[in-house]
Amino acid sequence: MDQLHHYYNLLAASPFMLEQAKERQVPQPSVWERHSTLQNVFMVLSIFFWFFSFIAAFGAITISRWRYSGKQKRSLSSRLPKEEAPGVSIIRPLRGIDCNMYENLASSFRQDYPRFEIIFSVAHHNDPAIAVVRELIKIYPNVDARIIIGEKNVGINPKINNMIQSYETAKYDIVWVCDSNVYVDSGCMGRSVDKMMKPGVGLVHHLPFGVRPQTLGSELELMFLNTVHAKMYLFINWTGLASCVVGKSSLYRRSDLEKVGGLAKFGKYMAEDNLIATEIFNMGYKHEMTSDLAYQSLGSMTPSDYFLRRARWTRIRKYTVTAATVVEPFIEMIGCGLVASYGFNLLCQTHFLNFLAFHIVIWFLIDLSMYQALYGEQVHNLRGFLMAWSMRELAALPLYLYAVVGSTVDWRDQTFLLRRDGTVQPLGLPATLEPASPLAPVARGAISTSSSSPTSTTFAHLANTVVPQSTQDSLRNFFRRPAVISVVSSTLAVIHFVVDILIKSQRNGNYNDDEDGEDGLPEEEEEEEREELDRELRSKDSSMLKLKNPPLKRPHLRHSATYSCSSSSSSSSSSDSISSTGGDSGFDDVAEGEIQPRRSERIRIRMESKATTKCGLTPPVFSRTMSEADAVIDRHQLTKDDDDALSKAVEPYLSDSLSRRGRIRRERSTPTLQFKSA
Repeated sequence: MDQLHHYYNLLAASPFMLEQAKERQVPQPSVWERHSTLQNVFMVLSIFFWFFSFIAAFGAITISRWRYSGKQKRSLSSRLPKEEAPGVSIIRPLRGIDCNMYENLASSFRQDYPRFEIIFSVAHHNDPAIAVVRELIKIYPNVDARIIIGEKNVGINPKINNMIQSYETAKYDIVWVCDSNVYVDSGCMGRSVDKMMKPGVGLVHHLPFGVRPQTLGSELELMFLNTVHAKMYLFINWTGLASCVVGKSSLYRRSDLEKVGGLAKFGKYMAEDNLIATEIFNMGYKHEMTSDLAYQSLGSMTPSDYFLRRARWTRIRKYTVTAATVVEPFIEMIGCGLVASYGFNLLCQTHFLNFLAFHIVIWFLIDLSMYQALYGEQVHNLRGFLMAWSMRELAALPLYLYAVVGSTVDWRDQTFLLRRDGTVQPLGLPATLEPASPLAPVARGAISTSSSSPTSTTFAHLANTVVPQSTQDSLRNFFRRPAVISVVSSTLAVIHFVVDILIKSQRNGNYNDDEDGEDGLPEEEEEEEREELDRELRSKDSSMLKLKNPPLKRPHLRHSATYSCSSSSSSSSSSDSISSTGGDSGFDDVAEGEIQPRRSERIRIRMESKATTKCGLTPPVFSRTMSEADAVIDRHQLTKDDDDALSKAVEPYLSDSLSRRGRIRRERSTPTLQFKSA
């Protein structure tokens, strides 16, 4: 034992052990001492942005679950007598035919409110939207509605020029500006007026929520609206520190706006909605939001349309809200993840890739929770959601870099130069317009919609966002390149493969779900069910499939005749029940003390209803206007799927069509129940 102790003393006295002991006695440098000042500043900022993004996300999810739970009661304003209720003027600027336009406009007629008017603003006398409006006025004769045709040139903003006459001739002080591609619930006006009547409130607005995606571009737009945009929109408005308003659906008082120059003052700006809200906010008035969503029908949108739209938004915001634009890449998944990974590596030597993988997974789960909180139930097609979400997130940072380096925007067939004060300067008049005095009013219907470009003409009739032919061709040629399609498809294929492995690993080795049908049925029973489904479809009305409403939590609705065809008497009674309050609707608020069905059920019924009025029949005028739109496309030898090869290439991954179980599920159920809506 003494000998072992002697050898230990000799080893401890060795130079190597003495050096190790000295190193242990020397104190290790702190985090701040190990790095330079610049690295420390970057570390603090990156970690701050990471925590801020997640705090904002969790706050937005909490707000969504609390505010948009679907438990909406009838408003106090809607129960007032007509003489006592504050009057509201609804202004709907129109141009061409939008997706689900008939139901979007009809939602204004169905408002459960005693005193309001509807003004439809149309710039040109040959606009196909006029026929839709006139048919709605015939269906709802007791609603105070009218059309104003012709625009008044007060600036370069076409939307302001279109609705300035409606604004000036409105009967009431409260103005509700609602875009033509937006649908709102029937109790939205009453709840909004309740908010407007609170002391210190100057503007009420509603969160945009994307529905009805039909192509890859609209899927990307839906991902943007319902995830990252919804998170920051709700959080900023909850804090009330700044004005953050998208004017898809907003109410304000004309008397307040006249104090800063009126609506005509904003004709020289592009983002008039945000600037109007900012002026009202700077006057000391608060912004409020109700428990209603502004359902934005997305329709058909190519990837190039989506990228151009996002680039225009970023470039306009670059001069109007510069601070928010600067930090924008750091609240996106890729930008925030890259800087946070480096920051945590400096802080605690965490491996860069390990933290980035953790960040991506958490970010996806938050966005998924955000979407489900707004929609009201779980996503049916998780794989399709992941595919669209991945594409949008991967494209966000390159799209931002492309947008910030430019200072021109394309809007309604014309190019504009952005100035530092937020105003814009037209770089050239479109071929369809003649030079006019900036303040000279334009005669009603004096401007023609003809164009030298067939593609521009078609999209001018069918869309609200039109870009020059040269820009469309350059971007669409880019997305038609085989190399681009191959890279995007390969990326989605890898993601699809990984997700498929993860999903199958949760089945504990049971792969019968792929071999059998959705319910584990053998192939013979699947074929029998398919034949039975075909017989049911053939037995339906040849004009349009008769819709079956899904079961609701509370099936008793105050106005259910619109979407119910149980008897002819119910249909006739629904026609007779139309009053000056806006008529009947399947989505009206229930009586006091009762609760509406879940938001997901209301969205599903609305999406299944499409363009229906009574008993699911398509209005004749809607069929005619859509036929006119199709005729325009045929005349110019265009197709609705033109220049969308990328959408066709990635569609199998978005719609889960590689799985036979997924195909059977879509055949049995309504397409709108899937995330890839039709």
